[in-house]
Amino acid sequence: MRHYLGLDAGGTKTFCLAGDETGRVLGFGRAATGNYEGFGVDSARTEITKAVNGALETAGLTLKDIAGVGMGVAGADLPDDYVMLDREIFAPLFGEIPRVFRNDSMGGLRGGTRDPFGIVIACGTGCVCAGVNRAGKEGRVGGISEDFGDMVSGSSIGTEGVKAVFRHRDGILPKTLMADLFVARAGCADLDEFFMKMYTRELWHQDLEPMAKLVFDAAFEGDAAACDILEWGGRYLGDMVNAVARQLDMCRDTFDVVMTGSVFKGVSPVLADAMRTRIHRECPGARTVRAEFEPVVGALLLGVELHQQMDGGRYDTLSASLEEAERRFGVCFKPE
Repeated sequence: MRHYLGLDAGGTKTFCLAGDETGRVLGFGRAATGNYEGFGVDSARTEITKAVNGALETAGLTLKDIAGVGMGVAGADLPDDYVMLDREIFAPLFGEIPRVFRNDSMGGLRGGTRDPFGIVIACGTGCVCAGVNRAGKEGRVGGISEDFGDMVSGSSIGTEGVKAVFRHRDGILPKTLMADLFVARAGCADLDEFFMKMYTRELWHQDLEPMAKLVFDAAFEGDAAACDILEWGGRYLGDMVNAVARQLDMCRDTFDVVMTGSVFKGVSPVLADAMRTRIHRECPGARTVRAEFEPVVGALLLGVELHQQMDGGRYDTLSASLEEAERRFGVCFKPE
C-alpha cells in the first residue's frame, strides 16, 4: 500500500493531508503561513514541517512510509523560487521522496475539478490564474503583487468600497449603502467621524477587514456603487482567465474554470456573472464551477498521481473519507 502527502502552504495557513493509494484520508496537520515571502524562509520551513509532522502523526506514519508528495506553495512564482525553496526546505525535509511542486493555485485547480485539465481563478488575499491544457502544458498570469499588475483581490474590492464611500461624502456619487456598512464596521457614529478616523490614521484599512464582504452585501441589496465595483472586478478576473486560455490554446475547448478563494464566497452574484460574460466572449465552451475540494485535497491528488491516475472508485472513496476526516479534524475539505 502506497501512502502520500498533500501539502498546501498558503498565505494565511498551511494544511497537510496524509492518504493512501485507494483515496482514503488518514491524517491531517495544520500550521501558520508557509509563504516565505511574508515571514522568511526559516519561518516557512518551521510551519511546513509542523503541518507535515501533524499529518504523519495522526496517520500513524513516518516519512519512510511516504511514496510521494504533492505540493502547492504560495510564493513559488518564478523558476528561481522553486530552486531556492526545494534547496532550503523540501530537499532537507523529504530527501529523495518523489514530489511534484507547484504554485498553490495548482492545488486549487486539481482539487477543483475531476478533469486533469482546466483553468483555476483563485481570488482571496491575492489573485492568480493558472491552467493546464489537454496536452499537459501549464500557464499562469498574475499572483505576484499589485506592483506587477495584479488588480483584484478581497482587499482591493474592499478598498474600492471605501473610496466609493468617500466619493459619496463629497457628493460625487449618490447615496450608497456601503456608507452605512463601513460606518458600522468601524464603530463610528456617522460618516464624518469615519472619515476623520481614516484621515488621521486612527483607523486603517486592515482594521475594517473583511471589507469585501461589505461590498458584496451592499450589491446583494441592489446598491449601484457596489455593483459597479463587483462588475469591474469580474471583468478583470475574466480577462485573466482568457489570457491563460490564449497561452494554452484553449479558447475553443470545453473546460472547467474553477473558482476558488474567499471572494467567490460573497453573497452577490454580480462579480461571478460579470466574469462569466467576459470569459465567454473568447471561450464560449468554458464552464465556471465551484471547487469540488479544497486545495490541500488537490495537493494530495497531485501526489497520488505521481504513480496512478484517479478513477471513479478512488474518488468515491476519497469523498466518503473526507467526510469522516472533517468530523475527526474539525476542518472543511469541501468548500461551503
